[in-house]
Parts: sequence; structure tokens; C-alpha cells
Amino acid sequence: MKYLITLLLLIPLMMSAQLRLSIESGTVYTQYNDVQVPNGDVDAGTLFSYSDDFTSEGSPLFIRAEIAYTINDKHTIEATAVPLLLNYNISTDKPIDFAGATFQGTDVVGQYKFNTYRFSYRYRLVDNSKLRLGLGASLLVRDARIALSQSTVEAEDTDLGYVPLVSFELLYTPYERLGFLLKGDALVGPVGRAEDVFAGVLYDLYKDNVKLKAGYRLIEGGADVDQVYNFAYFHFADIGLTFTL
Repeated sequence: MKYLITLLLLIPLMMSAQLRLSIESGTVYTQYNDVQVPNGDVDAGTLFSYSDDFTSEGSPLFIRAEIAYTINDKHTIEATAVPLLLNYNISTDKPIDFAGATFQGTDVVGQYKFNTYRFSYRYRLVDNSKLRLGLGASLLVRDARIALSQSTVEAEDTDLGYVPLVSFELLYTPYERLGFLLKGDALVGPVGRAEDVFAGVLYDLYKDNVKLKAGYRLIEGGADVDQVYNFAYFHFADIGLTFTL
């Protein structure tokens, strides 16, 4: 009986709920990506740069998927998956001490994995025909790997961590089919920072149910701890589709 009562109470919420799916892709450019492993005062590794001491292999692409559920036009629950894998070839002759191994030569290969999974909640402070503003929090799950390899020698630093972030979304719709979106998650802490911010447009392709999403995204941040020093800044040319059910 109690399950029936709970279902009856949830029905009005479900009827006023909105499901949104978003798939995005595009190219990635590395502005800087500085690494030192380990990063302690004793036996520290070499500080090197994936952007200065290496060249990017090919034209990196990314994919991003979001699913959001909004209840009563007020409460939005969102999950985001962003796998990112970049490969680099060395372009310097200097020796690099990294994670207990030494690399030098023209055949050193670098790999940088930064997969993130995000769970967000936002409350809409403003919601009218022209302006929508939501503010909340996100939990970022970070699956990261920094690696160098040369012939049979390979060294890596991996990290699986959790980071709380502030989440925000601002949508300004001056015209019926065109909106300007500023959305992201960010936080600055004592040993690091993280920002993932999108600025771009939403254009209605079909009855407000299918929208084109295009713009610029930045991901920047890192950490300065004993295990690793790593700060990176990536630029994204971002395009995708958003489906509202």
C-alpha cells in the first residue's frame, strides 16, 4: 500500500518533468599541459610540458554526453560523461625523469588521459521566457593517467579522485529560436583548481525538441601535491545536438 501511495505522489512530478539528452563533439587544442612526477622536495621528477616538449599526434577529437532531468521547471539533475585521451610525440632532446624512469631520445611517446564523470544538481533561481538561471553543485569523478613510454620502458601516474564543484547555467533567449548559453562547473581550492565552461548558442531545429548547440569550451585546472604537479588548459571547438523529450 505504501508503494502505491508513493507512486501516486510521484505522478504529478513525473508529468511535469522534462528529459534532455545532449551529444557533443569537436576538436581539442592544448594551450599548456605541465607535468612533474613526483613533485616532492626530495627526488622530484623533471618538470616538462606536453605542449612545449611534445607535439600532438593527429587532430584530437572528443565526445561528450549529457543527460538531464528537470522537475517542475525548478530542479535539474544531470549526469555528464567526458572521455578525453591525447597522444603526444616528443620534440626535445632533454632527459625527462618521470615516475622513477628516465626518458631521452626521439622515440618517446606521451599519453594523457583525463576521463571525467559528473553528477550535478541545479536549482533555477530565474525562469521566464527570456532568461533562465540555475545554480547548484557537482561531484566530479576524475579518472586520470599520465604516461611516457620508450621502447620497452613505460612509466605512469594514475589517479581516481572526487572533486566537488559549483555548477551554474545561464540561458538568454532574445529570439524565439535562438539562445545564448553560458554553462559550467568550477572551483578553486588550496592545492588546485578546476573549470569546465561552455559559451555558445542554442538554435531550435525542430519544435523546441531538437536544438543545435555550438560554441567554445575550456577545461583548465590541476593540482600541486607531493605525488604530482599537473596543470593543463584545453580549448574545445564544440558542436552537437540537444534532444528534449
